[in-house]
Amino acid sequence: MNTRKIKWTGMAIFAISFCVFVLIHEHLAYREAQQRIDEHANIISDALWNYNSQGASEYLTLACKSQNYEYLVVSDIDGKVFQKVVQEKHRWLERLLMSIHLIPRVPLTASVFHQGTAIGRIEAVWRPDTIYPQINVLLLLAMMYLIFHLYVRLLQSNKGLEDRVRERTRDLVKSERRFRNLFNSISDLVYTQDLDGRFTSINPAMQNWFGYDQKEIIGRPASDFMRPALRTSFQSEYLKSLKANGVYEGTTLYFGKNGRKRYLEYRSSLAQPEDGEPFISGIGRDVTERISSRKKIKNLQNEIVHTRKMEAIGTLTGGIAHDFNNILGIIIGNTELSLDDVPEWNPAHANLLEIKAAGMRAKDIVRQLLSFTRKEGERLKAIDIVPVIEDTLHFLRSSIPTTVDIRKNIRAAEGMILADPVQINQVMMNLCINASHAMEQTGGILEIDVENITLDELAADRFENIKAGDYIRVSVSDSGPGIPAGIIDRVFDPYFTTKEVGKGSGMGLAVVQGIVNHHGGAISVHSKFGHGCTFRLLFPLTTEAPGVEAKPSSELPTGRERILFVDDEESIVRTTRQMLTRLGYHVETALTPQEAMDRFAAAPSDFDMVITDMTMPNMTGGTLAGKILEIRKDIPIIICTGYSTLIDKEKAREMGIGAFLMKPIDIREISQIIRKVIDDTKNMNSNPSR
Repeated sequence: MNTRKIKWTGMAIFAISFCVFVLIHEHLAYREAQQRIDEHANIISDALWNYNSQGASEYLTLACKSQNYEYLVVSDIDGKVFQKVVQEKHRWLERLLMSIHLIPRVPLTASVFHQGTAIGRIEAVWRPDTIYPQINVLLLLAMMYLIFHLYVRLLQSNKGLEDRVRERTRDLVKSERRFRNLFNSISDLVYTQDLDGRFTSINPAMQNWFGYDQKEIIGRPASDFMRPALRTSFQSEYLKSLKANGVYEGTTLYFGKNGRKRYLEYRSSLAQPEDGEPFISGIGRDVTERISSRKKIKNLQNEIVHTRKMEAIGTLTGGIAHDFNNILGIIIGNTELSLDDVPEWNPAHANLLEIKAAGMRAKDIVRQLLSFTRKEGERLKAIDIVPVIEDTLHFLRSSIPTTVDIRKNIRAAEGMILADPVQINQVMMNLCINASHAMEQTGGILEIDVENITLDELAADRFENIKAGDYIRVSVSDSGPGIPAGIIDRVFDPYFTTKEVGKGSGMGLAVVQGIVNHHGGAISVHSKFGHGCTFRLLFPLTTEAPGVEAKPSSELPTGRERILFVDDEESIVRTTRQMLTRLGYHVETALTPQEAMDRFAAAPSDFDMVITDMTMPNMTGGTLAGKILEIRKDIPIIICTGYSTLIDKEKAREMGIGAFLMKPIDIREISQIIRKVIDDTKNMNSNPSR
């Protein structure tokens, strides 16, 4: 039912109610008026019988006034007026109401009886005052209708308000649903936070990005998913700047549930609604691939620069290696000759052994340097690193000043790694000698710690080319002055050094880093200027069993064959001739390739072997070997070199060369190779089918 119909229905009910009230009220009033006129007739019956007009007049006057009669007339049975009372002039309101017939003039009449006999008649014109209570009732009904009308209007307003609220609620629900659908469908990461940085809502994209359930993220600060070192800056930089400026943009490293690190580029804004508490809203985007690509590009650029440096270093190293190996050949060869001449009881014999050992270490260092510059390949084998470290420290004790206290703390239960023991020795010597140099003025403590550790994926990500797994960690620490923060990132650069001229080449740490990387490990440096320095090495453990090396025989292979030895270094020629002569061979020598060609061409059958240097003036050893083989195809040839880019073992084999030997030459190695090549050649010549 609509409001208009309710209103008209209410009006009709109120009108009908009023009319019914008026009819009932009028009926009762008339009946009561008739009863009163009958009472008046009874009262004045004695006066009329006795014809006492004085007594009747007072009563009738009082009745006329009190009952609002216009007049009262009492007459006898014959019609003679006994008494007549007329009311005074009407009030103006009554006259007005009478003029519009709201107060009617109602005639009333009653017979007067005395002892049952009619003796007269009483007549009156009654002006009923029923209009006043009717007006009151009308006003009451009007007020009730007004209240009813207001109530209906209120119901109408409430209904309209409810409809508007309901419609607004539906709109809000639809809007919220559209917003939620949009919020959930956005591929970018959307979030809100309170002013303490705790997440209050996230979209599914962000939930999937972290890998956590929503309940695991809501209520937690964003710093919970960062590295511990970044949490303080999150509070001091992110939140303070956001509250001060209203907006903050940046890129931050986060860690998901599986420990995977992810980079998030984001923009956060401070929202301050009029009817609520301020909060932080933001949107982010996964830029892990972009950051990784940048890092890969940077690493590639660094690798290119590093490769160019290594090429330059390799070229320089190759030239140095050739001359240095020739010098070492002279030192080692003459030392071995002297060891044969000096009896073991002579103190000089021990000194000669030290010289030979130092020369062999120098030989290994040159070999490692060539390997570091990628001029040679090295095959790693399973070794226990702990004995190698202990041997190195034992050797270093005599060369490091006594003002430096060497402390070792070996806690490793497992130390088996794939490595070259000589290179590990070189790494430890470089690091320990560098540490001792840092403390040579003041003295101090050199501490070596060896322990087993296990790296998880998160820890392994801190290093390049390192995977999660079991490692042995070697730490070399000193109590020296430390490394300034401005140069600590350059300590592994080739030729970078802070030492005085003549005290360092700047290659030590570069070589160390190259060796460690070649072993599948990692190296890091930690220092605070004025508080010492620590180098930490990581080597992956292996389950491979160590190989068993055969002990060399104490007796050297000898022979009686004739050998032509060619080298442009006179000292090498002289030393090698003595070595081969002591092995029983007949040796002829030449200082130039042309001289060697002339001797061989004059009597090819007089020689059983040719040993030639590779790098010589006017003609290389390879060219010389080719010309000799043209004269006599079955002559065994050995090529020796301190360093050459023109030949290696494979190329020598393709040329028909019997063996390829790297200088410096020691007597045991050359004796075994000569004997093997001559015997193999004889066997081949005696069995051509082979």
